[in-house]
Amino acid sequence: MDDYKAVRDLLPAPPLRPEIERAGRARLEAAVARERRRPAGRTARRRAWAVLLAAAAAAAIAVPRLMPPPDGAARPAALAQADAKRFLLVAADSVAALPDAGAWWGGTEVRGRQFREPGGRYVLRESESVETWIPADPEGLTWHRTVPQGIVPATSQDRAAWAADGSPTSWTFDQPAADGRTGVVRARPGPPRTWSTEDWDFRVLTAGKPLTKAGEVPDTPEGLRAYLGSGDRATVDAAARLLMFAPVTSRTRAAAYRLLASLPGVAAVGPVTDVLGRAGQAVEYDAGEFAPNALPGAARTRLVIDPVSGSPLSVETRSAADGLLLTYVAIKDSRWADVNPLEENR
Repeated sequence: MDDYKAVRDLLPAPPLRPEIERAGRARLEAAVARERRRPAGRTARRRAWAVLLAAAAAAAIAVPRLMPPPDGAARPAALAQADAKRFLLVAADSVAALPDAGAWWGGTEVRGRQFREPGGRYVLRESESVETWIPADPEGLTWHRTVPQGIVPATSQDRAAWAADGSPTSWTFDQPAADGRTGVVRARPGPPRTWSTEDWDFRVLTAGKPLTKAGEVPDTPEGLRAYLGSGDRATVDAAARLLMFAPVTSRTRAAAYRLLASLPGVAAVGPVTDVLGRAGQAVEYDAGEFAPNALPGAARTRLVIDPVSGSPLSVETRSAADGLLLTYVAIKDSRWADVNPLEENR
């Protein structure tokens, strides 16, 4: 597959910035004026070469290029989607080169949710660390370890408002919070828990098909689309879930990126910092299965990707109304390995 051709096919030419157009015209006019002032003894051939070089220089300046919009300016929807497609194709090339051999697929995630305290004065963040190891052997046990990390103010601004509120360690919700909870919510973290299970929750893709072997999942965009089925919106969610959580090959992850690049509604956000403070590039789309059930109004799902390795960093759901982060899963570490540390240290 010629990804550079794919990029060219997917990217519409963006509008030329006025200052670039003015600079190109100025250089062309100056070159023509210099040529007119040359001595009459110059040959026609020399003049022709000069004009051609000047025209080439002006054309080089006038080539449309992708520029970030001025601060505060909205990105045209078509351009944002084109940028997203370009970045997803680059991420596909990067992630395809990652090693994918081993007896176990696993790693550590941080899962969390955010909600406003009952008075709406500040935002709280509840999180837990989740380590999971899935065996390549379909008859093996999946191992889990969860460490509840408690509830804290989400940002420094929220911490100041929390301190002004008397630094409470519990909150009572008479009305459902954004995630549907009611009653008393306590800040303290819970005890860690380690266990193994025979259930196949981590082996089932959104399409409802069992993942008994990594090699059974298609490794082409066309094959994945047929495998995942359903409509565009459900396919976007399924491809994102496969990228984030499923023990599939690097070729299949690359195919998932290319599938996302072919689907409508996936738009570029640009450089972002994810919930763990890591730099990445993000794309967004209308939230489907990742949206909290009790959320009033629309939500957007943001997929944050490491621009160097192409690996997914986090998936975040945000309110479409005010951009408030609602839920997230951030991958701290994910890889194929020969041993399962939870099984070894049980």
